[in-house]
Amino acid sequence: MSEQNSEGVVSSLYPPPPPYVRFFTDENIEKVKKLKEDGETEQEISKMKDLKFLIPPTKPDKPTYRSFGDVWPFEDRFITLKESGVTQLFKGNENGNQENEEVFTVERIKELKKLTMSLLLNFLELVGLLSKNPQYAFNKINNIQIILINLHHLLNSYRLHQSRESLILRIEEKIRKDQETIDKIEQTCKNVEAKINMLISSGELQSERPQSIKRPEKKTGEGDYSFNSENDDAKMLKQNAITK
Repeated sequence: MSEQNSEGVVSSLYPPPPPYVRFFTDENIEKVKKLKEDGETEQEISKMKDLKFLIPPTKPDKPTYRSFGDVWPFEDRFITLKESGVTQLFKGNENGNQENEEVFTVERIKELKKLTMSLLLNFLELVGLLSKNPQYAFNKINNIQIILINLHHLLNSYRLHQSRESLILRIEEKIRKDQETIDKIEQTCKNVEAKINMLISSGELQSERPQSIKRPEKKTGEGDYSFNSENDDAKMLKQNAITK
Protein backbone atom coordinates (compact mmCIF):
# COMPACT_ATOMS: atom_id res chain seq x y z
CA MET A 1 0.00 0.00 0.00
CA SER A 2 2.87 2.37 0.83
CA GLU A 3 4.44 1.65 -2.57
CA GLN A 4 1.15 2.48 -4.30
CA ASN A 5 0.82 5.74 -2.36
CA SER A 6 4.39 6.65 -3.21
CA GLU A 7 3.63 6.15 -6.90
CA GLY A 8 0.55 8.39 -6.70
CA VAL A 9 -2.04 5.63 -7.05
CA VAL A 10 -5.47 6.39 -5.57
CA SER A 11 -5.96 4.16 -2.55
CA SER A 12 -9.55 5.25 -1.74
CA LEU A 13 -12.01 4.74 -4.57
CA TYR A 14 -15.32 6.52 -5.05
CA PRO A 15 -18.06 4.85 -2.97
CA PRO A 16 -20.24 2.33 -4.84
CA PRO A 17 -23.83 3.21 -5.77
CA PRO A 18 -26.60 2.38 -3.30
CA PRO A 19 -27.95 -1.18 -3.44
CA TYR A 20 -31.45 -0.17 -4.69
CA VAL A 21 -29.93 1.00 -7.97
CA ARG A 22 -30.33 -2.53 -9.35
CA PHE A 23 -34.12 -2.09 -9.36
CA PHE A 24 -33.94 0.73 -11.93
CA THR A 25 -34.04 -1.52 -14.98
CA ASP A 26 -35.87 -1.03 -18.27
CA GLU A 27 -38.15 -3.92 -17.42
CA ASN A 28 -39.22 -2.42 -14.08
CA ILE A 29 -39.73 0.99 -15.64
CA GLU A 30 -42.05 -0.56 -18.23
CA LYS A 31 -43.92 -2.39 -15.48
CA VAL A 32 -44.51 0.84 -13.56
CA LYS A 33 -45.68 2.61 -16.69
CA LYS A 34 -48.08 -0.23 -17.54
CA LEU A 35 -49.46 -0.34 -13.99
CA LYS A 36 -50.15 3.40 -14.07
CA GLU A 37 -51.97 2.99 -17.39
CA ASP A 38 -54.07 0.22 -15.84
CA GLY A 39 -55.17 2.58 -13.07
CA GLU A 40 -52.85 1.55 -10.27
CA THR A 41 -51.94 4.38 -7.87
CA GLU A 42 -48.40 5.21 -6.76
CA GLN A 43 -49.28 4.20 -3.23
CA GLU A 44 -50.26 0.71 -4.41
CA ILE A 45 -47.15 0.41 -6.59
CA SER A 46 -44.90 1.48 -3.73
CA LYS A 47 -46.03 -1.62 -1.78
CA MET A 48 -44.51 -3.91 -4.41
CA LYS A 49 -41.07 -5.16 -3.47
CA ASP A 50 -39.18 -4.58 -6.73
CA LEU A 51 -41.02 -1.43 -7.81
CA LYS A 52 -41.28 0.65 -4.63
CA PHE A 53 -37.95 2.37 -5.27
CA LEU A 54 -39.16 3.65 -8.65
CA ILE A 55 -41.88 5.74 -7.04
CA PRO A 56 -40.73 9.25 -5.98
CA PRO A 57 -40.93 9.88 -2.24
CA THR A 58 -43.74 12.03 -0.89
CA LYS A 59 -43.13 15.59 0.20
CA PRO A 60 -42.21 15.90 3.89
CA ASP A 61 -45.07 17.05 6.08
CA LYS A 62 -42.86 18.25 8.94
CA PRO A 63 -41.56 21.83 9.24
CA THR A 64 -37.94 20.70 9.69
CA TYR A 65 -35.49 18.23 8.17
CA ARG A 66 -32.19 16.74 9.29
CA SER A 67 -28.97 17.26 7.34
CA PHE A 68 -25.42 16.39 8.45
CA GLY A 69 -26.63 15.78 11.99
CA ASP A 70 -28.39 19.17 12.37
CA VAL A 71 -32.08 20.04 12.17
CA TRP A 72 -33.00 22.74 9.61
CA PRO A 73 -36.38 24.37 8.89
CA PHE A 74 -37.84 24.27 5.38
CA GLU A 75 -38.93 27.89 5.67
CA ASP A 76 -36.05 30.32 5.28
CA ARG A 77 -36.52 32.58 8.28
CA PHE A 78 -34.61 34.08 11.17
CA ILE A 79 -34.28 31.49 13.98
CA THR A 80 -34.73 32.90 17.46
CA LEU A 81 -32.60 32.01 20.46
CA LYS A 82 -35.60 30.42 22.14
CA GLU A 83 -36.06 28.04 19.22
CA SER A 84 -32.34 27.24 19.33
CA GLY A 85 -32.52 26.40 23.05
CA VAL A 86 -30.20 29.22 24.11
CA THR A 87 -30.91 31.68 26.94
CA GLN A 88 -31.68 35.16 25.62
CA LEU A 89 -29.74 37.82 27.55
CA PHE A 90 -31.13 40.94 25.85
CA LYS A 91 -34.62 42.40 25.94
CA GLY A 92 -37.27 42.31 23.24
CA ASN A 93 -38.22 40.08 20.27
CA GLU A 94 -39.41 37.18 22.39
CA ASN A 95 -42.30 36.41 20.03
CA GLY A 96 -39.96 35.30 17.25
CA ASN A 97 -41.47 37.60 14.62
CA GLN A 98 -39.11 37.92 11.71
CA GLU A 99 -40.09 41.52 10.98
CA ASN A 100 -39.26 42.50 14.56
CA GLU A 101 -36.01 40.53 14.50
CA GLU A 102 -34.48 42.20 11.45
CA VAL A 103 -34.59 45.85 12.48
CA PHE A 104 -32.03 48.53 13.19
CA THR A 105 -32.70 50.19 16.55
CA VAL A 106 -30.78 52.19 19.11
CA GLU A 107 -31.77 49.69 21.81
CA ARG A 108 -29.91 46.93 20.02
CA ILE A 109 -26.76 49.01 19.89
CA LYS A 110 -26.99 49.46 23.64
CA GLU A 111 -27.54 45.74 24.12
CA LEU A 112 -24.46 44.98 22.02
CA LYS A 113 -22.38 47.29 24.20
CA LYS A 114 -23.72 45.67 27.36
CA LEU A 115 -22.97 42.17 26.10
CA THR A 116 -19.46 43.21 25.07
CA MET A 117 -18.73 44.62 28.53
CA SER A 118 -20.19 41.50 30.13
CA LEU A 119 -18.00 39.32 27.90
CA LEU A 120 -14.89 41.23 28.97
CA LEU A 121 -15.82 40.97 32.64
CA ASN A 122 -16.48 37.22 32.42
CA PHE A 123 -13.16 36.71 30.66
CA LEU A 124 -11.30 38.51 33.45
CA GLU A 125 -13.15 36.39 36.00
CA LEU A 126 -12.22 33.26 34.06
CA VAL A 127 -8.54 34.21 34.18
CA GLY A 128 -8.79 34.68 37.94
CA LEU A 129 -10.53 31.34 38.41
CA LEU A 130 -7.93 29.49 36.34
CA SER A 131 -5.19 30.84 38.58
CA LYS A 132 -6.97 30.09 41.90
CA ASN A 133 -9.83 27.56 41.49
CA PRO A 134 -9.67 25.87 38.08
CA GLN A 135 -12.45 23.44 39.04
CA TYR A 136 -14.99 26.28 38.88
CA ALA A 137 -13.90 27.48 35.43
CA PHE A 138 -16.33 25.26 33.52
CA ASN A 139 -19.40 27.30 34.54
CA LYS A 140 -17.67 30.52 33.59
CA ILE A 141 -16.76 29.11 30.18
CA ASN A 142 -20.40 28.15 29.68
CA ASN A 143 -21.47 31.72 30.52
CA ILE A 144 -18.99 33.13 28.02
CA GLN A 145 -20.35 30.78 25.37
CA ILE A 146 -23.92 31.99 25.98
CA ILE A 147 -22.81 35.64 25.77
CA LEU A 148 -21.00 34.99 22.48
CA ILE A 149 -24.07 33.27 21.00
CA ASN A 150 -26.23 36.25 21.97
CA LEU A 151 -23.73 38.64 20.40
CA HIS A 152 -23.63 36.57 17.23
CA HIS A 153 -27.44 36.48 17.12
CA LEU A 154 -27.73 40.26 17.41
CA LEU A 155 -25.11 40.82 14.72
CA ASN A 156 -26.90 38.43 12.37
CA SER A 157 -30.08 40.48 12.77
CA TYR A 158 -28.31 43.30 10.89
CA ARG A 159 -27.63 41.21 7.79
CA LEU A 160 -30.55 42.63 5.79
CA HIS A 161 -29.68 46.15 6.85
CA GLN A 162 -26.05 45.55 5.87
CA SER A 163 -26.99 44.16 2.46
CA ARG A 164 -29.27 47.13 1.71
CA GLU A 165 -26.63 49.65 2.74
CA SER A 166 -23.93 47.82 0.74
CA LEU A 167 -26.15 47.87 -2.35
CA ILE A 168 -26.86 51.59 -1.89
CA LEU A 169 -23.13 52.34 -1.58
CA ARG A 170 -22.33 50.33 -4.72
CA ILE A 171 -25.02 52.14 -6.73
CA GLU A 172 -23.85 55.55 -5.48
CA GLU A 173 -20.26 54.68 -6.38
CA LYS A 174 -21.33 53.60 -9.88
CA ILE A 175 -23.30 56.83 -10.37
CA ARG A 176 -20.34 58.90 -9.19
CA LYS A 177 -17.93 57.21 -11.60
CA ASP A 178 -20.36 57.58 -14.52
CA GLN A 179 -20.83 61.26 -13.69
CA GLU A 180 -17.07 61.79 -13.61
CA THR A 181 -16.76 60.14 -17.02
CA ILE A 182 -19.52 62.35 -18.43
CA ASP A 183 -17.88 65.48 -17.01
CA LYS A 184 -14.52 64.54 -18.56
CA ILE A 185 -16.15 63.98 -21.96
CA GLU A 186 -17.97 67.31 -21.78
CA GLN A 187 -14.78 69.11 -20.73
CA THR A 188 -12.86 67.54 -23.61
CA CYS A 189 -15.55 68.64 -26.06
CA LYS A 190 -15.40 72.18 -24.69
CA ASN A 191 -11.60 72.24 -25.00
CA VAL A 192 -11.76 71.04 -28.62
CA GLU A 193 -14.43 73.59 -29.47
CA ALA A 194 -12.45 76.40 -27.82
CA LYS A 195 -9.32 75.39 -29.74
CA ILE A 196 -11.20 75.36 -33.04
CA ASN A 197 -12.73 78.77 -32.37
CA MET A 198 -9.30 80.16 -31.44
CA LEU A 199 -7.78 78.86 -34.68
CA ILE A 200 -10.65 80.31 -36.70
CA SER A 201 -10.43 83.71 -35.00
CA SER A 202 -6.61 83.89 -35.37
CA GLY A 203 -6.83 83.17 -39.09
CA GLU A 204 -4.48 80.18 -39.03
CA LEU A 205 -6.97 78.12 -40.98
CA GLN A 206 -7.54 80.74 -43.71
CA SER A 207 -4.76 79.34 -45.95
CA GLU A 208 -6.24 75.88 -45.76
CA ARG A 209 -9.80 77.05 -46.13
CA PRO A 210 -11.52 74.97 -48.83
CA GLN A 211 -13.62 76.37 -51.56
CA SER A 212 -17.04 77.37 -50.32
CA ILE A 213 -19.74 74.88 -50.98
CA LYS A 214 -22.97 76.71 -51.36
CA ARG A 215 -25.98 75.19 -49.72
CA PRO A 216 -29.27 75.63 -51.56
CA GLU A 217 -31.89 77.62 -49.72
CA LYS A 218 -35.36 77.46 -51.07
CA LYS A 219 -37.08 80.74 -51.76
CA THR A 220 -40.59 81.33 -50.50
CA GLY A 221 -43.18 80.57 -53.05
CA GLU A 222 -40.75 79.61 -55.83
CA GLY A 223 -39.42 76.37 -57.19
CA ASP A 224 -35.75 77.40 -57.54
CA TYR A 225 -33.12 77.80 -54.83
CA SER A 226 -30.79 80.57 -53.65
CA PHE A 227 -27.36 79.89 -52.11
CA ASN A 228 -25.98 81.12 -48.80
CA SER A 229 -22.61 79.77 -47.60
CA GLU A 230 -21.95 81.96 -44.54
CA ASN A 231 -22.88 79.31 -41.92
CA ASP A 232 -21.63 76.42 -44.04
CA ASP A 233 -18.09 77.81 -44.15
CA ALA A 234 -17.71 77.70 -40.37
CA LYS A 235 -18.90 74.10 -40.25
CA MET A 236 -16.43 73.03 -42.92
CA LEU A 237 -13.55 74.68 -41.04
CA LYS A 238 -14.49 72.84 -37.84
CA GLN A 239 -14.66 69.52 -39.68
CA ASN A 240 -11.22 70.04 -41.25
CA ALA A 241 -9.69 70.98 -37.89
CA ILE A 242 -11.15 67.92 -36.20
CA THR A 243 -9.91 65.68 -39.04
CA LYS A 244 -6.38 67.01 -38.62
